[in-house]
Amino acid sequence: MKDDRAITKIQVAIIIVVIVVVAVVGVLSYYLMLPAPTPTPTLPAKDKVIIGVSLSLSGIYSPGANAHSLPTFKMIVDDYNAKGGLYIPEYGKRLPIELRIYDDKSDVETMLRLLEKLITEDKADFLFSPWGTAFTFAAASTFEKYRYPLIAITCSSLQLMEKARIGELKYIFLALTQPPLQAKAAADLLEYVGFKNLGVIYILDLHGIELSSALYTELYGRGIVPKIIEGYPMGVTDLSPLIRKLKEANIDALFMIGYPEDSVLFIQQIGALGYTPRFLFGSAGMDLPAVMVPLGTDTIKGICHWYGVVSYKENDRLKEFAKKHKELFGFYPESNKAQKYASHECLFIAIEKYGLDREKVMKALLTEEFDTIIGKVRYEPTKGLIYPDMPVIAQFQGGEMAETIWPTKFASSKWMPRPPYEK
Repeated sequence: MKDDRAITKIQVAIIIVVIVVVAVVGVLSYYLMLPAPTPTPTLPAKDKVIIGVSLSLSGIYSPGANAHSLPTFKMIVDDYNAKGGLYIPEYGKRLPIELRIYDDKSDVETMLRLLEKLITEDKADFLFSPWGTAFTFAAASTFEKYRYPLIAITCSSLQLMEKARIGELKYIFLALTQPPLQAKAAADLLEYVGFKNLGVIYILDLHGIELSSALYTELYGRGIVPKIIEGYPMGVTDLSPLIRKLKEANIDALFMIGYPEDSVLFIQQIGALGYTPRFLFGSAGMDLPAVMVPLGTDTIKGICHWYGVVSYKENDRLKEFAKKHKELFGFYPESNKAQKYASHECLFIAIEKYGLDREKVMKALLTEEFDTIIGKVRYEPTKGLIYPDMPVIAQFQGGEMAETIWPTKFASSKWMPRPPYEK
């Protein structure tokens, strides 16, 4: 007798086998029809992070570059290398930093050629900025062309602010307080201390022209008109005719917008000619202990300057920073050296978070807040590095480091009139 149940079991088994075979064939067909997966790119072998800079180690701009920029670059690179370098997330480890510096000899065309070399031949991962407003202005187009973030630590420029505002420059980060804020703070202090006759003298390059223009606009808006406003040439070797003019006009409040070499010349010559303005206010050069202190702490007593960010008394970290700077370079840091350092901390923090992708790093610099040596900071393209407690003006008051004096709510000391010059 035929077993119907046995036949049914065989049929069921055959059906199951057929279904499984069809399913397997279907799945295989589906995957065979898919495009081949893109292989995960292999990262190129890398044993270091190259950061390049074209810097005026010699020539007319060298005093500023060697005091403002070079110590900043060396300190932050050395600090990171001491802990193994920069952590690069795509490699999952720290890589040492090689700081590759070329001397542009204070020549703008040489600087531009060296930037191209660093980018196209040396394959620098990131770049530090050249020294000074004029060189930063000239370099900006190269940084834009190759899409490198430009951390501009020695540049105050109305033109660059405007180019950043309208989006013409997308990769520039102005680290310093910029001319409108500088001019307002200076005019506020001037009105606070009082004066009879005001003078403004400035060096005839982009820094001097732009900052004196911003200052004049701010003063004129308050009904303050300088009795003398006059420029002098780059490389000037004798300022005595201009000093005599200031003395004869009884200028008791003076702004001098210049560079280290002409600032030293000016201070030496006003001493020789017996010109002693009660209010003397300088810019790049008069802020530098490396440049000013050799003239004598009594000689520079009472000289004010912009960029007065910290007095290095605020906390232990800043005290240690100033002490270390003195030990390494033989002179104390200028009042905004910590600001310059913090600007590069922002860059390095972004690199450690986003890696060597410069676009991601740039976006982070534009949108994120960073915890630095001067506290929590952020960038605004048209304002510079923004942080809560931001003094703007400092003054040498008899020591090797300046005191912050303005605005008064952030001051480490009160403004003092400049005492008569003594030989």
